[in-house]
Parts: sequence; structure tokens; C-alpha cells
Amino acid sequence: PQWPLKILKFFLKKQYHEEIEGDLEELFQDSVESGSHRAAKWSYYWETVRLLRPVLLKNVSQQTIAVNQYPMFKNYFKVSMRNLGKSPLTSFINVFGLAVAIGVTLIVYTFLEFDKSIDQFHVKKNEVYLATFFANRDGLKQYGVTPRPLADALSQEFPQITGTCRVEDGRAVVKYEDKVFEEEIRYTDPSFLTMFTFPLKWGTASSLNDPASIILNESMSKKYFGEENPVGRDLVLLFGDSLKKAFTVTGVAAPFPKARNLEFKFLVHFENINLPQSYDMNDWGSFLRATFIQVDSATDIHSIETRMDKYIRLQNTANPDWAASSFTFEQLATLHARAQNLENAIVYDENVEGRIGLPVIAIFMLLLASFNYINIAIVSATKRLREIGVRKVVGANRFKVIVQFLTENIIITFFALVIGLAMCYFILMPWFVDFTGWQLELRLLTSEVWIFMAMLVFVTGFVSGIYPAFYVSSFDAVKIFKGSLQFGQRNPLTKFFLGIQLVLTLITVTAAVVFTQNNVFQNTRSWGYAHENVLYVQVPNRQAFDRINASSIRNRNVLLTSGSSDHLGRKMSNTVVYTDTRQQFDVSQFSVDANYAETMGLEFIEGRNFRKDSETDKQVLVVNQTLVEGLKLAKPIGAILEIDSEKYEIVGVVKDFHHHSFFSRVEPALLKLADANDFRYLSLKVAAGAGNDVHEMLTKKWAELYPDMPF
Repeated sequence: PQWPLKILKFFLKKQYHEEIEGDLEELFQDSVESGSHRAAKWSYYWETVRLLRPVLLKNVSQQTIAVNQYPMFKNYFKVSMRNLGKSPLTSFINVFGLAVAIGVTLIVYTFLEFDKSIDQFHVKKNEVYLATFFANRDGLKQYGVTPRPLADALSQEFPQITGTCRVEDGRAVVKYEDKVFEEEIRYTDPSFLTMFTFPLKWGTASSLNDPASIILNESMSKKYFGEENPVGRDLVLLFGDSLKKAFTVTGVAAPFPKARNLEFKFLVHFENINLPQSYDMNDWGSFLRATFIQVDSATDIHSIETRMDKYIRLQNTANPDWAASSFTFEQLATLHARAQNLENAIVYDENVEGRIGLPVIAIFMLLLASFNYINIAIVSATKRLREIGVRKVVGANRFKVIVQFLTENIIITFFALVIGLAMCYFILMPWFVDFTGWQLELRLLTSEVWIFMAMLVFVTGFVSGIYPAFYVSSFDAVKIFKGSLQFGQRNPLTKFFLGIQLVLTLITVTAAVVFTQNNVFQNTRSWGYAHENVLYVQVPNRQAFDRINASSIRNRNVLLTSGSSDHLGRKMSNTVVYTDTRQQFDVSQFSVDANYAETMGLEFIEGRNFRKDSETDKQVLVVNQTLVEGLKLAKPIGAILEIDSEKYEIVGVVKDFHHHSFFSRVEPALLKLADANDFRYLSLKVAAGAGNDVHEMLTKKWAELYPDMPF
């Protein structure tokens, strides 16, 4: 690290520069060899702080050095404690204000440490890379999916690649005795457990070589088997409508580290990918959830990336809609940090706002507390004028008075740290974890957190105390005892600090009001469809849909039913639409029946809904506002769009609706008529207040018809 040395050279006497630089460099190299690079950096920082000794500093006389003697600081400590006791209310305001700010800062520090350590527990994080490609779809974007045959092709052509791992995700019904749930299944190569660091609590990693084996994470093991060791037990997985296969549990993963992005619930051999549906592994036009490669050196990646042209041509020929401009590989060690730039990736980044907003909040709180202390300290100094005068009369120079006041301030900040630490650990942190869902913990047994807290005390104490110390130390002893000192009346800087504190306070109050108003806004915000008094049932096939629908329409509380192969907030399809000028747009597609818009309460702006039992309406679309705006259609009704080489006419426009969370922008979307054989969702509009009764009816009917499938 360069900046600590530059700071040292600025403060230390020139004759010590060369010797200290050599010693620090030697110490750093020894630390790197005996431990990690990160630990060496922290040790380096600490050693530079320790070298800021008065005897080494520029322009510090021997007389000044005497200030740092133990008896002097002991006296400062006694005086500081007495002053705290003399003004308990003022002391409480100072200490509590600093404590809250420090508590918030510790939460932010914990979050940043947590975010930085995500997926860093993998031993081979510097050797494993995720294959990605760039494509121009509504702008140049980087995608985390890859063509299915890529892994085999790369391993055959590049000897630098020591291993590959394919990953695909799916869903299946998992059954053990009377426990039946729909779960997420991860299909992967056996190299998954050697490439990534997921040690097993029970079983062996090599057992994944068996296509009939299954490995669970700890929470799934407890869900199905309780606390007992399930190795050797059988789980039945139901794929699709009727295909069943028994898997033997051969391993249970140890608890995952909290700071993780990549994980799994159930792992099965990649060969099982053909169980849910036919899966062509030679199709360059279809994509895999993720393709990982492993190399011995990072320099190998550059040579691989420069020889990917033929794979670009294979993908572009097979799927022109997803024409790639280049392939690139993202290192696992930096994958989470890069996740915000990746589309459709196996990893994700939900911490972007936190990395920006939380440090701003922490700095704001510290500044508010510091300005509060500055203003109170200046006013409180009027009670200590005689003490300052006496010290100056008996020989204390200005520097000694400055050191005294800074020492007192650091002591106050230390007490604030103790209270802030307790407040963070027992109050703020549990609330913050519950509020955000981030599994944060303040690890007090690590040296980094203690170094941070020490720096926090000294920096906060120095920043909040430096001006009062300089200001008070400038008083003339003669004027103090004569009573002619005009205290604070004409000091513009004092007025400035008071004004800053007032501004910060008003910002805080305003932010609280805005936060409350935003909370009300979020609670009353329109989803774009009627989510109340609407239920849905996911069904395995057309026969199940007809049976449940027949029972539903006989219930007097069911006002309307609808079938679809997609469902708002649950499932959608992605498609590409072309305009008459061959401009293409990525669009979310919902295949529904003619009742769906009415059942879900979608509001039409213009045009009409689908007609029931109309053959001609199989070639028409209902679109949302965002799609109309994206296509720049002045008169959308009657406009022609092309999907999969077929022409469709827009007959209706509905208001925008959210099919993701409010944190995601509304995407262009369209509705088209679905084939009844593809219905996988039954939506029901029910009478107000009848939701529980209808749900109970559906539950009983489902248990009667499909006891082996989850409702």
C-alpha cells in the first residue's frame, strides 16, 4: 500500500524516511509469506499508525514530548471524568449522540465487510470462471447464460482448461413419506463439489458421479428428515406430469457461510436433465443456466477469449436473435462485484443501493453528532475559562491545552463507542437484519473490527474536537482574569458550525417525513391489477385444470375463472417482437385465455379484450403502455407485430402492471391467447371476504384428486 507511506513521509522527519520505508516493506513481505495478503495490508496500516510518535514528528520539540508522559494524561483523564459529572445533561447529549452515530457506522461497516466477503470462501475462487457473452439487445449487454454445448467444446479444444462444470436449474415435486413439496433442483456435473467449496456434513462428494444420487443442503435435510442422518434414504422426485424417479441421498452439505451468492437446495447429476423434457445438448441456439471453467493461471483466460470466434459463429448461426459479439469469462472471486452488470446470470447483486446509500448515512450521522459536539463544547468552554487561565499562568502553552481538550474528547468518544457497540449489537443490528434480510453479524473476535473501532474513535474524536481545542486554547489568560474576554460574539466560524448543525437537523427531520410518506406510498401503490380477492392454483396438466375448474365454478363464492400457461408474479415467457421496420424488442409474454384480463383486473386504456371462442383472435395481441411507448406507436390499435415469423395485430392496450417487485422497472409486456392444452394456472376471482372459504374448498378437492402432489 502506498498511501500510508506518503502520509508518514509528510509528518515524519526526513532523516527517518529511508530506514522506516525499508523496515515497513520487509515487515509487509514477511506478513504476506506467513499469512494472507489482506492480513498483511491491515498489519501494514497498523504499523504506520504506531509510527506517528512525537519523537519522530517534524517540528516537535523535546518540551512538547513531555506532554505525552503518563502522569499528564492521567490528569487529563481525571479532569475529563469530573467535567462529565458536573454537566450530566450535556454529557448525555454528547455521548448519546456520538453513540448512535457510532452504532450506525458499525452496522454499515459490518454490511460492507459482509458484501465484500460474499463467495470469498471458495478455495478455488481465483481459478474458476463463469462463461458469459455480449449481445446487442436493446443496447450492448453482458449475459451470464451460454450455449449448451460450450463446456464440452471448450474442454476438448483448450488444454489450459483443467475442468468444466455445467449448471441448469429446474423444479420437481419431492416426496418422502407424507411430505410432498415442489422444490428447486440444480442439475450439475460432479465437478461442482470439487470446483466450489461446499463441504459435506454427511456423505461423500464423489457420490454425485452416480446419476441416481442426490445431495441436499442442511435446511432441506431437516425439512424432510429432521435431525437424523438421511444418507441411504430414498427421495422420490416427480418430473412434469407423471415421470417419477427414486434418488438415494448420498450427501448433506454442511451449513453454508452466510456471505454467499452461489448455493443449492438439491444437487443431482446433469444426466438427469432429460427427465423433465427432451434436452438437446448439441443445440447451439439454446442456453444453459451457467457454464464454469477452471484454469491454473489467470493468463490462460486471455488466450482462450481471443480464440472464441468460431463459437460466436456457431451461436449466431443457430440463434440470430441472440447474436453474440464476444465471449468473456468472469472470475469467481469478483463475480458478485460484477453481478450488477450481468443479465440472466446464476449470481445476482441486491446490494448496489446499500453500498452507496449506507456509507452516506453513516457519514451523515457522524457529521451531525460531531457538529453537535462542537457547538456544545464551545458553549461549555465558558464554564472552564478560569481553569484554562490557571493552566496558562502556571506554564501550559497553547499546544498543551490543545492536547488536553483533544484527549478529553477522545475519552468521551471512547465512552460513546462502548455504548454504541452495545446499542449496535443488541438493538440496531437485530432490527436491521430483520428489516433487510441480510444475515449480518458483528464479529468481535476479528482484529479488523477492533482496528476499525480504534480508528473510528480517534478520527471522530479528532474531527469533533479539533476546532473547539484550537478555539479555546487561543484565549488570553490576562483577558480571562480581567473578565474582558468577548466570548463567541464575533466568531463567524462558530456561527457557521451552528448553522451547519441546524441544516443537518432539518435534513434529518425532512428525511424522516419523506421516509414515512414513502412507506404510505409503497403500501397504497397500485400493482396494475387486482391482487385482492383473487386466488390461483398451479396445475400439472389440462386434465387437472378441468377438474379443479369444474369444482370451482360450482362454488357460489367464485365469480369468474380463467386459465393460462403464465401468471402475473409467478411465471412469464420471454419473446422477441419485430416491427414492420425490423426493429426488435425483448418482451415479457403472458399466454392466457379470454377471461384472464377481467379476472386479474387489468384496466384497458383503449381497444378491446380477447373474444371468447374466436379463431381469429389467436392472431391478436393485448399490450401494455410501456411496449406502446417503446415501439413509439402513435396509434397502437391495428398495428402489426411479428413473433416467431407470425403476424399479430394489436387490438387492446392495458395500463402498466408489475409482474416483478417494485424495485424493478415495468417491462414491455403482451398478452396472447393460449392453447387450452397448455393451461398450467387456474385463476379465480372470488367474492369479497370469501378467500379463505374458497381456499379451503380448493385444498380439500386437491387432496382428494392428487394426494401425491403439493397444492
